[in-house]
Amino acid sequence: MKYPEKKLQDILKQDIQISETVENKIQDAYKRLPRQTPRRRMNGINIKTAAAALALCIVLPAAAYASAKTGFFQAMFGNATKPSNEVLQKEVDTGKGTTTTVTLPSKEYVPVDETEAEELIGKWVMDKPIVKAIGSHTLTIQNFAYDRNGALLYFTLEREGGVTALAGDEDTNRAKGAFFTEEADFYFTCETQNGVNGPSNIYIDTIKSTADKMYGSAYILWADTLEDGDIPCLALSTYPGPRKDLTEDTDFTTEKIPLTDKDPIPTEVIDLDGQAYLEYSPISMTIDMARDLGLSAEEAADPYNLKYLAIQYTDGSRYVICDVENNIANDGYALGSGIYYKTMFNRLVDTASIKEILVNDVTFPVD
Repeated sequence: MKYPEKKLQDILKQDIQISETVENKIQDAYKRLPRQTPRRRMNGINIKTAAAALALCIVLPAAAYASAKTGFFQAMFGNATKPSNEVLQKEVDTGKGTTTTVTLPSKEYVPVDETEAEELIGKWVMDKPIVKAIGSHTLTIQNFAYDRNGALLYFTLEREGGVTALAGDEDTNRAKGAFFTEEADFYFTCETQNGVNGPSNIYIDTIKSTADKMYGSAYILWADTLEDGDIPCLALSTYPGPRKDLTEDTDFTTEKIPLTDKDPIPTEVIDLDGQAYLEYSPISMTIDMARDLGLSAEEAADPYNLKYLAIQYTDGSRYVICDVENNIANDGYALGSGIYYKTMFNRLVDTASIKEILVNDVTFPVD
């Protein structure tokens, strides 16, 4: 890729952030250059800036990108660009000419330890980005990881002149997530090769995003527990025009793009002699509402019957995922799937440090 002189100057003026792994690769390449200039400075440019400029020209091996996992852990689990929210009362349009007051629960985001994140799930994160040009937009799947019950997808959507296919802001982040607009000429979701659908909640990073480039974190829950060997895919539908002009007779194309060749993140199970069943990993949890809470099949199918869900750690701290009475929802996404209640965490969970899991008024010990 060639850069005009002014573009290169602008880049060199920026405070460019690069991962330690990438910087080490650049530094190694820099050390191999002829030494006609002093090691510490090059024509007034310090070594780190020169290394960043050199990065524009060096094609690094895929392993460097894989180990960097740029932005993924922070986007999915951190709080650098995700502000925590207090309980909010909000007036919303009913669509019938009136408004009603709804209560949006509080949501807390916490710092993420990237070293710990790498140890817990790093080897199950995809190795390199997937880039797909779709009309005037460019979709880049930056990172992806999954388990039998859910998945995490970090992506960017770009369009010169402004992203028009997806809409999201602080309000959608607190409600049902970003959505595809009527102007969009495509639509994507996650679906496995065997046809298991993955509904999701898409959080838009309003701090990093610009008009031309949107950063999104999709928290995905599989409608059914995945079978061994079933591969998550991006299900991409491309239309001949904007969605608002589609009819039942409109022809469009749909393709499935495999998202990863990695195995799913392993899960742990609490199965108390058939009387209870919880399955969890560092990113998600699934609860059998019928067995765990003694509910009828009809009651278990209603996710609102889960009133409290928390993880108690061995150090005495507690991660409250859901507390209906106190309007707390510290999840990335929650879904009722038959008699199962599924949730994606909004922070990374060290499963080895769990003492017990609390579901409503029932406590499940973890060995």
